[in-house]
Amino acid sequence: MAENGTQAANEVSDEALVNATGRSWEEWAAVLDARGAAELPHGKIVALLADGLIESSWWRQTVTVGYARRKGARAVGETAATGFQVGVRRTLPLAPADAWRLVTSPDGVRAWLGDSRDLAWERGAAYTAADGASGEVRVIKPDSHVRVTRHAPGRERASTIQVRVIPAAAGTTLSFHEEHLPGADAREERRRHYDAVLDRLAELVGANE
Repeated sequence: MAENGTQAANEVSDEALVNATGRSWEEWAAVLDARGAAELPHGKIVALLADGLIESSWWRQTVTVGYARRKGARAVGETAATGFQVGVRRTLPLAPADAWRLVTSPDGVRAWLGDSRDLAWERGAAYTAADGASGEVRVIKPDSHVRVTRHAPGRERASTIQVRVIPAAAGTTLSFHEEHLPGADAREERRRHYDAVLDRLAELVGANE
């Protein structure tokens, strides 16, 4: 629920908030400050708002998250330096060199970056994917990790994706990490994407066995 509230806090205008709750963001900040909410955790603030202040549970969550953000708190997956980010990893029964070949193979790249046939594995190499996303290779260390930018259509700035191949006791851990995402919705979308990527890579491993 907290991430849904974060989305709402980013989108709800003062006018909509006043219409729904009777107060603006500034007014809610003053009310909550006066009740010591700046020192309370999320759940306690929600409970405070439930005590005769806001009837709707959705609006209680929205106001709580909006208030926390005004006070400098950050949503799940949000950092000061890199904005919203997400990381997903899984261990596959592969040697590190084989795992590296998998994630940099045409089928592997198609799974995590899209159909990017013009991508060359060298620093500074640019690409354009079939979905319109574009970017370049920033860092590459064979058999270890690669870092690429991804500028999705309609986004103000590019995100950065890092793929790492990490030796593990039961094989190799594939780690996907993406930062500079524009918000909680984009973070959740990319989390689902990388879950599906790892499912696909696991299928490719099975197909090659």
